[in-house]
Amino acid sequence: MGGLVTQQQYLGLDGGGSTLRALTITDTGLTLASEQSGPANLLAVGEKRAREALGHVMTYDHYDGIVAGMAGADRPWVQKFWEAALQPFADRVLVVGDYRIAWAAFTDGAPGMITIFGTGSIFYGEHYGRKARIGGYGWKIGDIGSGIALGRAAIRATLAAWEGWGPKTALGQAVSAWSGAFTPETLLNYIYAPTMDWRSVSDLASSVFTEAEAGDEAASAILGQQEQDILRQWDTLITAIHLSQTDSVGLMGGLATQWKERLNGKWQQHHGSSLITVTREPVDGAAHWAKRLGQTLGR
Repeated sequence: MGGLVTQQQYLGLDGGGSTLRALTITDTGLTLASEQSGPANLLAVGEKRAREALGHVMTYDHYDGIVAGMAGADRPWVQKFWEAALQPFADRVLVVGDYRIAWAAFTDGAPGMITIFGTGSIFYGEHYGRKARIGGYGWKIGDIGSGIALGRAAIRATLAAWEGWGPKTALGQAVSAWSGAFTPETLLNYIYAPTMDWRSVSDLASSVFTEAEAGDEAASAILGQQEQDILRQWDTLITAIHLSQTDSVGLMGGLATQWKERLNGKWQQHHGSSLITVTREPVDGAAHWAKRLGQTLGR
């Protein structure tokens, strides 16, 4: 900290379970600083480590606007913690859920929808004051189209095949490579071991897409059911925020490309627009949102 303030500067923050990213830009969009530190998910690391992570990325003593997209910020106490931590640095601070800065990276504040397909998933849209969110339930429950949902389904299909009541599936090879198990008993022992991290089941997601492409019956059935639910959730968002049927949907996350390949044709057929894989980083969306926020205050 302690940099000399010579021009207007706006800070975007993207805080998650593994990394806190910070981007400082000018009123013309020029990058002044790009920093990152350790995990900043307050729910996972606690207040002390979250504050330490923040301290490592604050380049200046003062900003003209800050937008922070933080994991867990939908919970009031998490939002209040970050607001209190950031308000000494700026006249205007906005703390939102991290999915909202992903939306901002896609839309730059205009009406639209974003879906993040990663270990979990979340569907979010805004349209002239209307906001709607679907999913983001977390790893204990699972989310439609997420790595956990696909991995969990792959395990169920493998167990069904091994026990003889389900169709044979090549997914068993991926499940065995992941777990080191080759029987229902050893697979269940692996899954229910106290040290097992259930979120790692998302590592199986890519195999579901690969085997479905190769014609595997079980993998195709998994994706078919997930596709129906994804399309229903998009339609629900459109209705909830009164969005135009032809507006595009942005996709982010590790599974975005695979889902676009599976669903783009169906989406185009029914809505006349394309699914878009968003490559812009959420922290960039946060920084430009901070610029709009600060400039609005200055008027």
